[in-house]
Amino acid sequence: MNKYSTDVRVFIVLQMARCDENVKAVQRAWQEKFHNKNWPNKRTMARLYAKFKRTGSVEDDKKAMATATATVVTDGAKQVVDDFFAADPTRSVRRAAEMLGIKHTSLQRIMKELELSPYKIQVTQPLNEDHTQRRSEFAQLMLEKLQTGEIDVKKIWFSDEVLLHFGWPSEQTELSLLGQRKAGDYCCPKPPPEKISCVVCNILAWCIWLYFHRWNSKRGELQKVPGRGVHPFSSWS
Repeated sequence: MNKYSTDVRVFIVLQMARCDENVKAVQRAWQEKFHNKNWPNKRTMARLYAKFKRTGSVEDDKKAMATATATVVTDGAKQVVDDFFAADPTRSVRRAAEMLGIKHTSLQRIMKELELSPYKIQVTQPLNEDHTQRRSEFAQLMLEKLQTGEIDVKKIWFSDEVLLHFGWPSEQTELSLLGQRKAGDYCCPKPPPEKISCVVCNILAWCIWLYFHRWNSKRGELQKVPGRGVHPFSSWS
């Protein structure tokens, strides 16, 4: 195996895991990538893959120094994991551990070092410069449909996600509010500058319901104010 570079060894291990140790499939993948048939023989591939499962490394070492149970986090193992999730980012951690032959806890440690996470916060709909104007136009269109009777006023027809920005002396805190959730589910880590803050807004077909909370400094949470503000669209001028 001395004649094969680390990148080539990583490729072999990765393909052995993906192809369930099917050497013929690994050879086809080799030919597609390197455009030649100078692949290692079946025994060499199997020995390299078994060594990686045993030690977590694709580099040459003494078998007596390798442990039978612990997975050593090496640069080669990190490269294998990085390439694996780059090609198949939706694969679960548990399944990836089985396919790569790495302990579940070791794989989690490698993923942490690579700054890989099963949950990626991302913008699903890119915001453009005119998104505020378009939202305003959409709201106006919906109001017109209400007035013309195109929408059933007996049903909830619209809900929105609201971001409230509270300014603090040292930082800014955001509350993400969903109209369909209970008002009691929301809390604020620090008291807002106002004594009373609107935290929930439910938009229905015939009105807007506003729920108000007051900050309780003793309990360290927002408490619901009795009653709610109901604003029918028919009362709007």
